[in-house]
Amino acid sequence: MDIKKALELIESGRFEELDIDDIWELINVLSSSSEPQAFQALVKLQNSKLGQSLPQINMQMQYIMEQNIQALNKLEKNFDLFALDKQGLPKNAEVLPIFNFFNHVEVNNKNDVEAVKPEKLFEQAVSIAKLTAKKDILLNKNFSRQQPEEQQKNYANSVLMAMEETAFVLISNQILEDTLAQKHTPLSKVDRNEISSKAEKSFAEVISPKSKTRFQLTNSNIISTFAAEINRAENKAALIEKYTSNKKLHDEVIKIDSSLQSEYPETMQLLRPLAQYQKMSFIAGKRGRNMFGADYIAQAVHDNNPAKGQKDVSLFAFLKKQPAKIKSFSKNIVRSIKKAYTIMAEAISLNLSVEKIADALRDIFSFFSSHKNDKNAKYKGLGNKTIEGNLDIMSAKASQLLLKRAPIDKRVIAWKDFRNTLYNSQLGRTMALNPQRAELVSENDDGYKKITPIVLDVKKKKTKPLLKRTLNLISNALLQKNNSTYKH
Repeated sequence: MDIKKALELIESGRFEELDIDDIWELINVLSSSSEPQAFQALVKLQNSKLGQSLPQINMQMQYIMEQNIQALNKLEKNFDLFALDKQGLPKNAEVLPIFNFFNHVEVNNKNDVEAVKPEKLFEQAVSIAKLTAKKDILLNKNFSRQQPEEQQKNYANSVLMAMEETAFVLISNQILEDTLAQKHTPLSKVDRNEISSKAEKSFAEVISPKSKTRFQLTNSNIISTFAAEINRAENKAALIEKYTSNKKLHDEVIKIDSSLQSEYPETMQLLRPLAQYQKMSFIAGKRGRNMFGADYIAQAVHDNNPAKGQKDVSLFAFLKKQPAKIKSFSKNIVRSIKKAYTIMAEAISLNLSVEKIADALRDIFSFFSSHKNDKNAKYKGLGNKTIEGNLDIMSAKASQLLLKRAPIDKRVIAWKDFRNTLYNSQLGRTMALNPQRAELVSENDDGYKKITPIVLDVKKKKTKPLLKRTLNLISNALLQKNNSTYKH
């Protein structure tokens, strides 16, 4: 949710209709925004009937989540949604459509990103979909009170819905990546029609059970899309923990994250610290662009999912039964592809989305370790606040930038403002210094109290007597000052 949408929700009064996790996100967006209207909107929310009852609602959610966790653990212990028969096919018929999709994916492993093993693709997609589904289930007020058969049906539907949404994101993000690989100039009418045609044709093939179409997906697209989903889940987990103190989803994120970190260490090391800053991830080279695109498109897919709210049918099945719905669904996704392209093409033209920046960011993250579970970090915990502060500032600039889409002259000014903010920040200066050779300063005050003696090598060079005496006097004065300081 961006600040523009947050302000619209408050102004219209529609925030009363939001789910509890969306309310939490709305509060966070308004609280962290520098927009002058944000504070007024936050006050309006807090003074509303919903705002005044929020503390009590949060306490109720603590109990609801505990009950749902118990029910979910019991369900997963006794039910394997993705169990296979002797022929290697899903035992549960509702799994077959998404199983067929991933069975028709051909991984195009490029040399600049870690390779994706085709045999692990479905397994990884399942683990991420379960993560997404658990967020909805844990916050479901009725889940723990349902009969086991109904719980199982809702669980299966939530997981499959998440996987099928991801399928649309992967296909769309590949169209975006392919278009950016060919050009960085504004889209012509022919380009726009071609994107629409590719998307609509691919979407029709995705939901068709008889389709034999092979879907070419690059490793960069796959890993970045998975990273975007984990980042979205982490942000939800952080909200849940903040308002209910429940760490269940957070622990699930860590488990999946650790698994993918071992498979794709470089890419995950670059993209995972950007969890709260996906709106500015386009600066992090090709993988950053892919994650930005995945996040941007995923929002459109989720917001416009015509099957959302259906309890007994997944997205593929719904669109197959009601083919007329796919037309408007496709239009919204295509619109998000084109918008994401425009944003990133402009960023590339200003050298804001290059591998040099991506490499520098990855080196910085590996040294400072913004990621809590990075055991390979050389300076674990040092400078996290500095990096996060810089990212907050740049993220705010990026959010403002993404809202200023027209006219073209103001857009260019906004891009230049963001570029200057990036390059002039402490993070930007560290990037330019090459983190492997830069001196890292701890945020602990003790780091500033250490004395590093400076030895003047006067033997190798012939120093004039007067200059030599002056240097000795300065050196002695400094030593006396330091000794005096430490006596106190």
